Amino acid sequence: MRMIDGEKKVSVNRLGLYLTVQEAEALKEELSKLLENPETNDHFHIYQEDNSREISCSIITDKKLRNIKNYNKLEQQILLKDSKGESEK
Repeated sequence: MRMIDGEKKVSVNRLGLYLTVQEAEALKEELSKLLENPETNDHFHIYQEDNSREISCSIITDKKLRNIKNYNKLEQQILLKDSKGESEK
Protein backbone atom coordinates (compact mmCIF):
# COMPACT_ATOMS: atom_id res chain seq x y z
CA MET A 1 0.00 0.00 0.00
CA ARG A 2 1.35 3.39 -0.97
CA MET A 3 -0.32 6.65 0.00
CA ILE A 4 0.78 10.15 -0.98
CA ASP A 5 -0.28 13.48 0.48
CA GLY A 6 -0.27 15.52 -2.72
CA GLU A 7 -0.34 18.86 -0.92
CA LYS A 8 2.56 18.15 1.43
CA LYS A 9 4.31 15.95 -1.15
CA VAL A 10 5.09 13.19 1.35
CA SER A 11 4.27 9.55 1.91
CA VAL A 12 1.44 8.87 4.36
CA ASN A 13 1.56 5.92 6.75
CA ARG A 14 -1.89 6.20 8.31
CA LEU A 15 -5.01 7.56 6.72
CA GLY A 16 -8.61 7.71 7.86
CA LEU A 17 -11.38 7.98 5.29
CA TYR A 18 -14.85 9.12 6.25
CA LEU A 19 -17.05 8.79 3.18
CA THR A 20 -20.67 9.50 2.45
CA VAL A 21 -22.69 6.61 1.08
CA GLN A 22 -22.46 8.14 -2.39
CA GLU A 23 -18.69 8.55 -2.15
CA ALA A 24 -18.28 4.97 -0.91
CA GLU A 25 -20.42 3.69 -3.79
CA ALA A 26 -18.35 5.67 -6.29
CA LEU A 27 -15.13 4.31 -4.79
CA LYS A 28 -16.47 0.75 -4.93
CA GLU A 29 -17.61 1.15 -8.55
CA GLU A 30 -14.35 2.68 -9.73
CA LEU A 31 -12.22 0.07 -7.92
CA SER A 32 -14.27 -2.69 -9.55
CA LYS A 33 -13.46 -1.22 -12.96
CA LEU A 34 -9.72 -1.14 -12.18
CA LEU A 35 -9.77 -4.72 -10.92
CA GLU A 36 -11.12 -5.95 -14.26
CA ASN A 37 -7.67 -5.30 -15.73
CA PRO A 38 -5.16 -4.19 -13.06
CA GLU A 39 -2.28 -3.83 -15.57
CA THR A 40 -3.88 -0.93 -17.44
CA ASN A 41 -2.50 2.50 -16.68
CA ASP A 42 -5.93 3.69 -15.61
CA HIS A 43 -6.67 5.54 -12.39
CA PHE A 44 -9.62 7.48 -11.05
CA HIS A 45 -10.56 10.43 -8.89
CA ILE A 46 -13.47 10.74 -6.48
CA TYR A 47 -14.35 14.32 -5.53
CA GLN A 48 -16.32 15.75 -2.65
CA GLU A 49 -19.50 17.37 -3.92
CA ASP A 50 -17.96 20.86 -3.72
CA ASN A 51 -14.61 19.65 -5.18
CA SER A 52 -12.74 20.69 -2.01
CA ARG A 53 -11.44 17.15 -1.40
CA GLU A 54 -10.25 14.40 -3.71
CA ILE A 55 -9.28 10.74 -3.63
CA SER A 56 -7.03 9.59 -6.45
CA CYS A 57 -6.56 5.84 -6.81
CA SER A 58 -4.75 3.35 -9.01
CA ILE A 59 -3.66 -0.25 -8.68
CA ILE A 60 0.09 -0.77 -8.43
CA THR A 61 1.69 -3.96 -9.76
CA ASP A 62 5.25 -5.21 -10.17
CA LYS A 63 4.94 -4.65 -13.92
CA LYS A 64 3.90 -1.03 -13.38
CA LEU A 65 6.79 -0.48 -10.96
CA ARG A 66 9.18 -1.69 -13.68
CA ASN A 67 7.78 1.12 -15.88
CA ILE A 68 8.22 3.75 -13.19
CA LYS A 69 8.77 6.52 -15.78
CA ASN A 70 4.98 6.52 -16.33
CA TYR A 71 4.61 8.28 -12.96
CA ASN A 72 5.41 11.85 -11.97
CA LYS A 73 8.57 12.59 -9.97
CA LEU A 74 6.85 12.57 -6.56
CA GLU A 75 5.10 9.28 -7.33
CA GLN A 76 8.35 7.76 -8.59
CA GLN A 77 10.21 8.79 -5.44
CA ILE A 78 7.59 7.42 -3.05
CA LEU A 79 6.73 4.30 -5.02
CA LEU A 80 10.39 3.31 -5.33
CA LYS A 81 11.19 4.12 -1.68
CA ASP A 82 8.12 2.28 -0.39
CA SER A 83 8.65 -0.73 -2.68
CA LYS A 84 12.21 -1.12 -1.33
CA GLY A 85 10.85 -1.06 2.21
CA GLU A 86 8.23 -3.68 1.30
CA SER A 87 10.87 -6.05 -0.11
CA GLU A 88 12.95 -5.75 3.09
CA LYS A 89 10.08 -6.98 5.28
